[in-house]
Amino acid sequence: MSMHNLPVELLDMAQRILYRDVSASVWSRNLCVVITLAKKPHIARFVRSFYIAIDSLAHVFPAYYRQLAKAILNMSELTSLNLLVDSSVSWVLKESSSRIHFSHLLQFTCSFPFDENVARFLDITPSLLELEVDSIPTVFAHNSPPPYLAPTSIPNLAQFVGSSRTAELIIPGRPVRSIHLNGGGFMEDDIPLLSRSTVPVVVLGTVTNAPPVPFLEMLRKHAPHLVYLRVMSTKDIFRAPTAEFYEQVASVLTSFTELSAFELSGMHWGSQRKQNDGAKRVWQSTPLQNKNLPEDDLLFGTEIFLAY
Repeated sequence: MSMHNLPVELLDMAQRILYRDVSASVWSRNLCVVITLAKKPHIARFVRSFYIAIDSLAHVFPAYYRQLAKAILNMSELTSLNLLVDSSVSWVLKESSSRIHFSHLLQFTCSFPFDENVARFLDITPSLLELEVDSIPTVFAHNSPPPYLAPTSIPNLAQFVGSSRTAELIIPGRPVRSIHLNGGGFMEDDIPLLSRSTVPVVVLGTVTNAPPVPFLEMLRKHAPHLVYLRVMSTKDIFRAPTAEFYEQVASVLTSFTELSAFELSGMHWGSQRKQNDGAKRVWQSTPLQNKNLPEDDLLFGTEIFLAY
């Protein structure tokens, strides 16, 4: 029996289930679902989670992206939106930004630079908790002036993934607890930015060209409540760590009273709780003989790091 022959109430139920979580990609050969969602708003309103990935080598006509813009406009009940498409088509967000509010959207990931179209879209996502934008900054993004983001936008944001340039606009005045910064532009002078979150930053992943020890010392000053920390330092990357270096790092880590897991340039830093004080940790001051301590396997295998 064709779905169209079903009673109206059963057809409605079937469409609610079928279109609740939509994932479209070139390799799945189902990009045509975007056309359906663009032409049938009553079906698009059933979508709660929408994911689309179009490889940069795939040839997609501008007309298809116009249909994607209409589909986004129609999916007014979204809770999760992932747009991994051509970074130059952020205009697909423009029509939605001027006509509706995505009141239920909790998670938004896109391959766009943080431009005016993205900023205006964030203005209409008051419930957003997780944001990934400008993860691979383009030359255009660096040469263009940053867009204005109203202080009242995304007031509940808890997690940010993107460039340090965009972080300067996103983090201040918002309750961002988890931050992952891509690229190597985050330096010691940028660290005070972390203290401008309205809540303590507890998760940080970043790349820097600064020397690791001074960088960690600055982090201790401005983000003392870190629980999970991953730093990739490109400074002296090909030089083998000395015993003195291990001791210096261990000394700084001890001053992070809440830190549970730490990784530096791919090296998992082992630690153990003090027997007479379970609240404090002793960090390794020499290279580990084993690959990882059991506790480190547990901590670094958690979702919080795998997500990056």
